[in-house]
Amino acid sequence: MDQVIDRILRLSDPRQALERKVQVRNNELVVEDSRFQFSKPLVISVGKASVKMANFFLEKLSNYEAIVVKPKGDNLTVEGHAQIIHSSHPYPDDESFRAGRLVREALMTWDYDLVIFLLSGGASSLMEDPIPPAQLYVETMKKLVTSGLGIDEINIVRKHLSRVKGGRLASLARSQVVTLVVSDVPGNDLSVVGSGPTIPDPSTVDEARQILEQLNLDLVQYLEETPKQLSNSWVFLIQSVRDVLRGLTDMPGAVILSSEVRGEARSLGSLLASIVNTRELSFRRPFTILLGGEPEVTVRGPAGKGGRNGEVCLSFLEWVKVTNVTLYAVATDGIDGNSEYAGCVVSGGMDVPKRDIRKALETHSSYELLERIGAVIKTGPTGTNVNNVYVLIAP
Repeated sequence: MDQVIDRILRLSDPRQALERKVQVRNNELVVEDSRFQFSKPLVISVGKASVKMANFFLEKLSNYEAIVVKPKGDNLTVEGHAQIIHSSHPYPDDESFRAGRLVREALMTWDYDLVIFLLSGGASSLMEDPIPPAQLYVETMKKLVTSGLGIDEINIVRKHLSRVKGGRLASLARSQVVTLVVSDVPGNDLSVVGSGPTIPDPSTVDEARQILEQLNLDLVQYLEETPKQLSNSWVFLIQSVRDVLRGLTDMPGAVILSSEVRGEARSLGSLLASIVNTRELSFRRPFTILLGGEPEVTVRGPAGKGGRNGEVCLSFLEWVKVTNVTLYAVATDGIDGNSEYAGCVVSGGMDVPKRDIRKALETHSSYELLERIGAVIKTGPTGTNVNNVYVLIAP
């Protein structure tokens, strides 16, 4: 595997982050300066990093109960006894709904004295117990995800249509809840990651209503308010895209431009092209520009095989005028959009007709073109997600 891609994936590994930041010893959990005692913990791990995060604890605990909710296609093995559910992403399915019901039941009826809740990206879809009818809820999620809204706005709606999101799970718990988060959200608002099942929710029903009305979605009657304070909830950030970017700063002339990229994906690609095209740069070659975040794709009409990173790369190719530059666009979960690819790597010297690029962007079929020019990155599911990483190298 390419050295840059390999480093990004190694720096994204949640198991290594937990080893650095968390200790489990003598029936005590130590996170930063906080200590939590237990005799029979309940471990609940949900998200794209659920297996790696759960394994860190299951290897160290003896008298415990555990639930692991993982994406379909994740072939990692849970190293301990646990109830395991394989559910769907980016849209929930029947197994997602079963996961939501099981976790609620566990919190209300199982025997435990501490909840260790392990949360990572993808949890919003992988675990759900919706207030509206299931089919209506899934249809609404599809419209939200393809609307061009940011993840924070999408999750505001999710929280207020759910029995498990927006702090509701912590409100059911009969003990302290310690939530350890691998963040895939720009800016690391932890109440947004996985729609914050165990974290107090600062958003309101009114905000959710406004978003639904903006998209002409009629679900206002199903909205319910979320907990704003939780006396039993403790939350810690374990890993984010910032950690990955900091780990890459030993590259030649490295500059972290942003860890909170938002906006349309194709706009990011054209921005990066404009940076290397500019002769009046304030820094000289060699340089490496590092970015992380989650640009959006607004889908209008039918779409082909595509993803945000594919659109970043093609838009970069459309506008770049300098030949000796290389752009890596990598989804740390190994899956970009509806493709089987993690992203793409392109260089300014690639000869791709602009009409082909524009057609691929217009039809949201970026990977059909990137496949033809041999620019795709394929890693398979990585067992984590700290969002997208962009590395622009000018040697």
